[in-house]
Amino acid sequence: MLFSSLLFLYLFLPTTLFFYYFANDKLKSITLLLASLLFYAWGNPSFLSILIISILINYFTGLLIGSLEKKKQRKSALVLGIILNLALLVVFKYSYFLIDNINLLSGVFGAAPIIIKKVILPLGISFFTFKGISYLITVYRRETTAQRNFIDLSIYISLFPQLIAGPISRYRDLEPQLRNRLHSLEKFSSGIKRFVLGLAKKILIATPLSYVVSQIFSLPNEHLSAAQAWIGIIFYALQIYYDFSGYTDMAIGLGRMLGFDFVENFNFPYSSRSFREFWRRWHISLTTWFRDYLFLPIAYKTSRKLPKEKYLGLRTDKLIYIVSISITFLLCGFWHGAAWTFVVWGMIHGLMLVLEHIGLGKLLKNIYKPLQHVYFIFFILISWVFFRSDTFSQAFDYLTIMFGFGTQQFSWSLLSDYITTGTIITFIIAILGSTRFFDNLIRGINGLRNSPTTFIKISFLHIENFGTLVFIISILALSTIYMAGETVNPFIYFKF
Repeated sequence: MLFSSLLFLYLFLPTTLFFYYFANDKLKSITLLLASLLFYAWGNPSFLSILIISILINYFTGLLIGSLEKKKQRKSALVLGIILNLALLVVFKYSYFLIDNINLLSGVFGAAPIIIKKVILPLGISFFTFKGISYLITVYRRETTAQRNFIDLSIYISLFPQLIAGPISRYRDLEPQLRNRLHSLEKFSSGIKRFVLGLAKKILIATPLSYVVSQIFSLPNEHLSAAQAWIGIIFYALQIYYDFSGYTDMAIGLGRMLGFDFVENFNFPYSSRSFREFWRRWHISLTTWFRDYLFLPIAYKTSRKLPKEKYLGLRTDKLIYIVSISITFLLCGFWHGAAWTFVVWGMIHGLMLVLEHIGLGKLLKNIYKPLQHVYFIFFILISWVFFRSDTFSQAFDYLTIMFGFGTQQFSWSLLSDYITTGTIITFIIAILGSTRFFDNLIRGINGLRNSPTTFIKISFLHIENFGTLVFIISILALSTIYMAGETVNPFIYFKF
């Protein structure tokens, strides 16, 4: 079920909120769990069994870890839990990819290929698997006790606002909210506003951009010019940002309606001037997950194995960073998808982070700030080509055309089919919205609140409240009209 569907917006959500708020405190959690399971089972009921298996694995493994006193025993139980979680992920997400690559290698020696039926990827399996692992590590580190209430742990893993594509909330952050949540009219109304803004990002910006991207990436190479290629990847960069951040806004808004406070996941990532800054602003919950549970443990293990003096011509601390960040982003790319193009995307980001750490970062700080931004945007667009492409061949051909080595000459007529007035307006809004332009505009308007004149203050407050209400209702109505008349694409991160 899509957040950006009429079924969810006008049937599932109102029904869930009705039963949730009219239930007593004990039944609220049960209502929420049943709604989450129904939400997940709606598109494919067979997926529900996988989610339930994941819940059972983490519930019983968590109890086992919590019951053990010796650290070595707890560690063994943790490793078991992680293996069981990753086994689900490997079977349903990577099995076909692994067998396909094994067949390529064995085919060199004339071996018969292994034939397996392609497995349908359960929605959100990467996200709820990472949440489960986060819970087990939290219990292992004694940051919290094992959850004995099966319903509460089930809600943590299956909570429908963040079940399919995050944010990946840590158990220690949500655990107090599983027992006690703050419900208020102010929080509920802010949730509605956040949800509607996210819906508008998806419906009114990401979806129109996706049509242009799909048309350009589906063109044969001989019909694709350099200008079209650059437009295609720029539009894709904006599409994936508004698609994913729109989902996050909707998830955070839904959480507030239900009394939860979820972590923020985006902070204007395209305003970055380096890859290091980008990963502090993009998919923040995933970045911190990899930092805490992969990068830092690898760095710690590496530091214990390397000598303290220079090693291979590098200072030890730099070598530790290179090893740790390379492994982390290799796995980060693989997490995003079972294809080598995603691995290359991750390796590009890892390489840029390494270069910035060993000297490029200092060089960048000494140049004109707009040039720092140009550097970042150029290389982030290059990386998105691999992320968007299905194969290496497509990615390399696309990059070749971007840099002027295609056969198709530029012509305005080539762009007229999909670069319309509406597309240009959407593009301008998307560019401005990816910066702090609208935030600064609102902040400037809110400055009227500080007026020394009481009449202006009161008048502004009423105008602000009325204007916000009209704006939210207007974009909700516009999004609804669009959903009723158009086919809305699934969120990009659903396939991860």
